Amino acid sequence: QAVCGYGSQDALPFRAIKEGELYFQEDREVNLVELALATNIPKGCAETTVRVHVSYLDGKGNLEPQGAVPSAVSTLTDDLLKYYQHVTRAVLGDDPQLMKVALQDLQSNSKIAALLPYFVYVVSGVKSVSHDLEQLNRLLHIARSLIQNPYLCLGSYVRSLISSVMYCALEPLAASINPLNDHWTLRDYAAMLLSRIFWTHGDLVSGLYHQILLSLQKVLADPVRPLCSHYGAVVGLHALGWK
Repeated sequence: QAVCGYGSQDALPFRAIKEGELYFQEDREVNLVELALATNIPKGCAETTVRVHVSYLDGKGNLEPQGAVPSAVSTLTDDLLKYYQHVTRAVLGDDPQLMKVALQDLQSNSKIAALLPYFVYVVSGVKSVSHDLEQLNRLLHIARSLIQNPYLCLGSYVRSLISSVMYCALEPLAASINPLNDHWTLRDYAAMLLSRIFWTHGDLVSGLYHQILLSLQKVLADPVRPLCSHYGAVVGLHALGWK
């Protein structure tokens, strides 16, 4: 969680304990005299800043430097890469029967755990095709197959999937401009999917329940938001249940 205060914009330093692989925030010494006699009294919390550092573990458990290509990518077998390419093309292609077969396999295949981050990334592409209802539906179908696959442990990817699903439910999509486009059905489907993700995988992420409710409530209470966004919030709340 974000740490609020009147400090600088610098990231909090972490120190490692020599006895084990444990890291803790290093407390800085604060001069209370200077703080008490300061003339510039802060009026509120400073803006929240986030600094990201990404490290990857190679196959032997060693840290790879930031910015390096993770070895997991290079160690994917040719079969997995071909599977990923074929499934993606099938789902986003023009053959409905091929799409159906690909989604069914994605839902039941027990050997594709290594491809989970790739498919989650594909689903996150909803923001780039907000003008195309057909593509948005297909990306949500991929998300549904991943959720229903009993051999996949979604873990931290739950948040990313929920973000993509809520985008389809709440955002004033470019496809909504044309009144002939049935974006309402897409929002219904996204709401149903949001409920399914939460009730089946919600325990993987702490605080997820309140985060979802807060997002839906914020959209519903915003008078500037268009009707389609309010509709998405209503069907989202309805899908989560009366409680």
